[in-house]
Amino acid sequence: VIEKIEHIAANDPKTLVQAAAIETLGKLTDPEYLPVFKNALMSESYSVLGKALVATYYVDKTTAVAKSKNLPDEVRKIIATPLTRIFIEEKDDSELPFIAKNVLEGMFLNNNKRTNALYRRAFEQISKSNNTEAIKNLTEDLVAKGKQYKQYNFDQVAINLMKEMELSQKNERVSNREKNIEVIRNGMAQLLQE
Repeated sequence: VIEKIEHIAANDPKTLVQAAAIETLGKLTDPEYLPVFKNALMSESYSVLGKALVATYYVDKTTAVAKSKNLPDEVRKIIATPLTRIFIEEKDDSELPFIAKNVLEGMFLNNNKRTNALYRRAFEQISKSNNTEAIKNLTEDLVAKGKQYKQYNFDQVAINLMKEMELSQKNERVSNREKNIEVIRNGMAQLLQE
């Protein structure tokens, strides 16, 4: 059965089928399949590429992280979830500004509980970080989505999330704490003025 899955992962013309096969092989975390994963990293299919990145990560972290960092921004946005998984597990604070732009969609706009939990962890990591750019990106997204979905009371959800961010900053005592708290409070003020 594994040989059939390996063949599908390497050769199936339907990219969604190929991506599912790569994901299945990736769960085995066997370096034997690394050539299949590395070949899939060259795919034009974002689904295949995303699954291949995660599968590669579990057998060759260096290659997966290097490939993740060298992708064009338009591709990174499309495969934000697998990239976020890699960057969060690597505790790569340099990627927090990228992750921050995708946190709310991952936390609220999908039905996968594992993905929700991953983005919740990302939210917490950003909230505790010293990375002002990531705090700013997340706050701006909270304000934008709070205004956009005000009729669903998402502005209140956004304000509560910003309060949580502010508390995290106070508890962590990071060096940019004052600047980060100011960014967060300005975001809350924008929603409260609405």
